[in-house]
Amino acid sequence: MVDDLDADEPVVARGTGNETRRLSRQVSNGAGHYLIVTPRRLLWSPPRSTHRRVSLDFDTVTSWSEGTQYHRYAMVLRHAAVERIDRAAAHKVLWFEWGDTEVPKQQTQTILNFSRRDTKVATAIREQLEDRGVVTEEPLEFDERPREPNQGAVFRSRRRWRDRFRS
Repeated sequence: MVDDLDADEPVVARGTGNETRRLSRQVSNGAGHYLIVTPRRLLWSPPRSTHRRVSLDFDTVTSWSEGTQYHRYAMVLRHAAVERIDRAAAHKVLWFEWGDTEVPKQQTQTILNFSRRDTKVATAIREQLEDRGVVTEEPLEFDERPREPNQGAVFRSRRRWRDRFRS
């Protein structure tokens, strides 16, 4: 993926994150795609599919929003259409699909998930967008149930299990 960079294009940050197709009520873990941030653009590649690389120029981003769920962090970037290669069924008859092929698709929204807000890549993306004055939308809202300590229940169940086999 570094081969896709111009000779004079410096790397601001590199790391991992997760690019998802649609926003759900939960933020998935952020380790899957390899991301590179330069002063001009964001590049990412799905794992084990380096020929399906995507490049997003920061100047084409029209708006963005962000949100957290517990420690996980999500960003939604809205931008001009970017072409990407996706998997699709090679054959389809009625509701039956089989086989794999790859087709080009246009994408106008990118959803990125990270393990936490302060990763180098997430921070670099935010800085690039803020430097360009890209419009910030309303923050993303995710469900967060209160986390209660559950260690006592686990300890009691382990103790009961062990006591069952003592004579």
